Amino acid sequence: MKKFTLFAMMLFAVSFVFAQEDVTEGSTLEQPVRTPVEFPWEQVNVGDFAEPIGYPPVRQADVMYYWTVWRTIDLREKVNHPLYFPTEVRGTWRSLGQTIFDAIDMTNTERTDGVLPVYSDEMCTFPYSRDELQGLISNVQTITKIDLESGEEIGEEELITQLEPKDIISYNVKEVWYFDKQYSTFRVQILMIQPIIEYEKQSNNSSFYDEDQDAEDVKAVMMKRKLGYIYYNELRPFLAKQEVFNVKNNAARISFDDLITWKRDFSSLIYKESNVYDRSIDDYIANSRDQRIESERITENLRKFESDLWEF
Repeated sequence: MKKFTLFAMMLFAVSFVFAQEDVTEGSTLEQPVRTPVEFPWEQVNVGDFAEPIGYPPVRQADVMYYWTVWRTIDLREKVNHPLYFPTEVRGTWRSLGQTIFDAIDMTNTERTDGVLPVYSDEMCTFPYSRDELQGLISNVQTITKIDLESGEEIGEEELITQLEPKDIISYNVKEVWYFDKQYSTFRVQILMIQPIIEYEKQSNNSSFYDEDQDAEDVKAVMMKRKLGYIYYNELRPFLAKQEVFNVKNNAARISFDDLITWKRDFSSLIYKESNVYDRSIDDYIANSRDQRIESERITENLRKFESDLWEF
């Protein structure tokens, strides 16, 4: 009798497990049936254990020198491609822009915890509301409707398109270089990051035109838009949980926080430094070649300061 009861309990447990596994019934192709298949081994999710490494402690009394610089990271440069690609989500692989968009999480209007705030000022003191932020990542165009037979205007229509992470073509970064006499080290710390989006805007305001119309009559003007300022320390927890493509070894996993904060494996160009006039390089130098030379001069001054400290 006991054996029969035990057999019945085992049979019930097996049927319960199979009933639980049958969760794909009535599912569509858009519903995942398993985790992304990327490797022949069991993949450990880096987001389950990754936390950003804390900065070394620093006191104001120990900072004997500091200098603030602003630089641009252009994603069109080959060395910066790990920050731009992939343009679409591929399993657990995401671009820096997609990581930021996911952290902002504009699709979930009810979410209040863990949302990455975006600020309207460089000092990161006034955050945008969700409606204001939605307006920043949306492109609204007024399209003039044209009657194809008479060629007359018959009204206007608003066309709203959503800007995407792949539209981010560069980042502005503000960082502070400082010398800590307590540790005798010259360090750098990023304060804020600002995504720059580039998108197309029609120049003739017409989306209804004849097929025989010359292509030159419908031109697209490239526009740039700043998406606000992000406090880098608030962004770091999201960067630490997202792996980035390692161009040297796929098995050596690194996160965006490792790549940007500690390795600083990116190419950039300084466009502003601390100055009494609070002006950028292009405010007093018009030629692009001379602007790059000025940027390299500022970079060299930072290098010289550190090397001169150890000369005897």
